[in-house]
Amino acid sequence: MHGNITGIDISTEQITAVQTGGGLKGRRILASTRIPLNDGGLEEALKTLAGSMDLRNHACLVTIPDDLVSFRNIGMPFSDAKKIRQALPFEVEGMLPYPVEDLLFDFVTTGGRSEGRVLAASVQRQVISDYLTVLQANGIDPEVLEVRGSPLASWLLNQTGTPDHILVLEVGEKRHTLVLCLRRRIALIRSFVAVPIPPLLADSTDTVNSNRGDPSLEDVDPFFRSLCTAVHDTVHAFISSEGIADRPEKLFFTGERVHGPLSSDLLSRFLDMPAEPIDVSQDKRVRMEEGIARDWSPALMNGALSLALRNPVRGEGFNLRREEFGTERQYLRIRKAVPKVAIFLFLILSFLAADMIIDTYSLRKEYMALDREITTIFRQTLPQVTRIIHPVQQLRISVEEMKRSSVSRPAGSPENTMLDLLREISGRIPPSIRVQVYRMVMDPETVRISGRTDAFNEVDRIKNELTTAKMFGAVNITSANLDRTGNKVQFEIAIERKR
Repeated sequence: MHGNITGIDISTEQITAVQTGGGLKGRRILASTRIPLNDGGLEEALKTLAGSMDLRNHACLVTIPDDLVSFRNIGMPFSDAKKIRQALPFEVEGMLPYPVEDLLFDFVTTGGRSEGRVLAASVQRQVISDYLTVLQANGIDPEVLEVRGSPLASWLLNQTGTPDHILVLEVGEKRHTLVLCLRRRIALIRSFVAVPIPPLLADSTDTVNSNRGDPSLEDVDPFFRSLCTAVHDTVHAFISSEGIADRPEKLFFTGERVHGPLSSDLLSRFLDMPAEPIDVSQDKRVRMEEGIARDWSPALMNGALSLALRNPVRGEGFNLRREEFGTERQYLRIRKAVPKVAIFLFLILSFLAADMIIDTYSLRKEYMALDREITTIFRQTLPQVTRIIHPVQQLRISVEEMKRSSVSRPAGSPENTMLDLLREISGRIPPSIRVQVYRMVMDPETVRISGRTDAFNEVDRIKNELTTAKMFGAVNITSANLDRTGNKVQFEIAIERKR
């Protein structure tokens, strides 16, 4: 689960909530709070929570107090989860004081894949209905409805260095929660009423800032002895009845009443196993700002933070929000979103199609204008061609033909190149004649020269000189007239080329 997640841990005594935000390096703690359940009860506490935390755009995971849930360890003849879920109500029907149709079930497997041992959790449907009604009335619509104790045990089992067989103990003011894990699976969950807490122990919740010091052994010894006796008897009875050879190797504990070094020593001594306090905030995936770290209390917030870190994709723990209370499955959400997405895609495709049509129309108009321009140039260049099929290709062919027949290529002999013609004409005109040539047109058959000179007789002299050239044939004066000033003679001479 990604994005913002809020874990709300609800017990019989208080509500603790931890808001986390997703990131590249794990989860970041955004806020935390603790609200005691006073005379107003759960509804009043939830109103206070909704007023102190912004739960919008947050996925909420909520626990249900374990005293509302009934647990049974059951052996099934198969290990398939779907079959177990179908057969579970019939297996526990004779073990519960309520009709199975009034109960909601979930389970976790306590053995391997080949074993059919499960820990079943059942709760009355009316309890779930009332619970969700109160939550939703205060703007909380949980995606997961967990059982207290399960998220904390699952978190511990996912930590490196945790033994395969452990005990998880959460000590509250009114009730305690015990979770037994064997072979890295939750095997037992029990909730029992708390033994009275000695006054000195109850007053020493902040021994760091208090000058009283730790409570004496005489004050706390009866409490821990009674607590550990209840834990020992519960675990021993379960292991003996199930015929399990495994024994818990280590105790992990939490709770604001048992978070000091003295608690660790007493629990370890009475239960004859190492005891270690839990601090979920030490998870490498968790980052905490300095402002939150100053007020952070692991003993209070362990349950809510472990819930926010819960991974529902891997199917860890319980989820009592199912059947008629279940959240919509992902594919149903997708189905509901399909019409909106389809309309959105239709609009996008419509805009793209309209843009393509407009572009095509514009390009077509441009191509037609270019075609008309090419046709006009073709008719101006080759007026003798009446049938125009492919003007560009026809122009290319005509240009190639003109290149092949151009005077720039040899026309019969090496002397008839363009430079030779120019040299011959320039050499034949006497230097004494002042002449200005302003046009000369050469084609394979003739050379036409247009220019100006001072007198008509000089035009005759130019003609006579050019006639003597061996590469020229007949030379004719096609025109000779005075220009507009009357001082110059404009002339045009046509020279036939010999091949």
